[in-house]
Amino acid sequence: MKKQLLYLSLAMLPATLFANEFNSPGDGSTWNLEKLAAIDTVGVTLESAGVYVMAENVNIAAADKFVLESGVTLKMGNGVQFYSDGMVDMNCSTMTTITRNADTDEPKGFYIATEEPTGKMTVKNVNFEYAGLRTWFVGEMDVENCSFSNNNGKNSSSAALVFGPSGGKYNVTGCEFTSNTVPAIGCGGNVQIGLTIDGCTFNDNNTQNNNKPQINITAGGDNDIIIRNCTLKGGKRTMVGAISVANMMALEGTNNVLIENCDIRDHRYGITHTHGPMNITIKNNTIIDNKYETNAMNGGSGISLYDPYGYQNTYIEGNTIQGNLWGITIIGGANVNLGKTYDPTAADYNPGNNTFKDNGNNGVLYDLYNNGKSTVWAQGNTWNVDEQTNEKIETVIFHKADDETLGEVIYQEGADGVEGINADAIGQNAPVEYYNIQGIKVNNPTKGIYIKVQGNKATKVNLK
Repeated sequence: MKKQLLYLSLAMLPATLFANEFNSPGDGSTWNLEKLAAIDTVGVTLESAGVYVMAENVNIAAADKFVLESGVTLKMGNGVQFYSDGMVDMNCSTMTTITRNADTDEPKGFYIATEEPTGKMTVKNVNFEYAGLRTWFVGEMDVENCSFSNNNGKNSSSAALVFGPSGGKYNVTGCEFTSNTVPAIGCGGNVQIGLTIDGCTFNDNNTQNNNKPQINITAGGDNDIIIRNCTLKGGKRTMVGAISVANMMALEGTNNVLIENCDIRDHRYGITHTHGPMNITIKNNTIIDNKYETNAMNGGSGISLYDPYGYQNTYIEGNTIQGNLWGITIIGGANVNLGKTYDPTAADYNPGNNTFKDNGNNGVLYDLYNNGKSTVWAQGNTWNVDEQTNEKIETVIFHKADDETLGEVIYQEGADGVEGINADAIGQNAPVEYYNIQGIKVNNPTKGIYIKVQGNKATKVNLK
């Protein structure tokens, strides 16, 4: 009798309490929220016109497809994840929202891991609130006119928008990232993807303030990393930088990186490139007040190049670098070109045109700090001094003249077409060193054009 009463009580409870996560049949069928909500045993319900609640996980099989309806609101429950091994179409014609159900819910969001993608997936006009988007497929995806806000990190601690594995190609255009507890865009340290981020806005992401920037990605191998026309506004947090592109595992490939026409303000640091082979171009950016590192010995650079093993080629042109603890810091650096103006026909010609202002800490101005042994070219720039003379420019640059173990910065053209530093201090008996046009020291130069360094003066010579 007790068992019969128990069965009767269970039968009277709402069916939604026994809803199970949904697994599509894998028969080539196409699913959407309306179709899922029509099945009583699936944890997706229609709350009101155009508003759906997903209380349990939904899993789409590899052979099946899911289409997100335009203009709807999907409210996801605590810990709930939409997962797909099949194709997903989120190309919405009107704004569509994915958010949490209750104020205390922390949903995971969408995880797309299509096994064999065909064509290009598109995510367009979708607002992700408290829920993220993560991919794990080798294919192509456009993420366009979307917003990501208040992400809780449950889908991934890497970012609100996470890409992988290696080999995928992604375009993120016209999107907005705001107040996510984790970084805005990220991928794994061993994940090489092609990524273009264009015309996006980033505002105070990684609000939990750990040591990750708003954009935190790995060099792309034979696919390019491009970040351009973006605005990155920090929350003046002590641990959060703006952009980091790294190659921590020295992964192979062309590893081309372009950061161009971005406005970067109020972070721990602005742009950093760390470890491993990369070909980097940083051009026409505004990098201001990235100074919120509490210890200047640990960060606060407008641009930081960490290349202790000498793998990177870096081209820097036309940037405004102002109000940072350090303007540009270089640790190592195989080939750093901030301006190389002596030969406009040369393949590595760079007009410079970088402007430095009010970068410094502890009462000392630091426009450029060369903490490596390589020669750094930095001609054609405007330094933070009232007169662009050698004597005054030396006060805002740290290099060989300050520490004999460091490489020289060649920063101003002389009558000979190349830098002439402290001409009064030339030692006639000083040893002579030769550098090729890439700034690499040559011990036994043969015929050709070199930079001859004797004492504190560098001149261009043609050995015949």
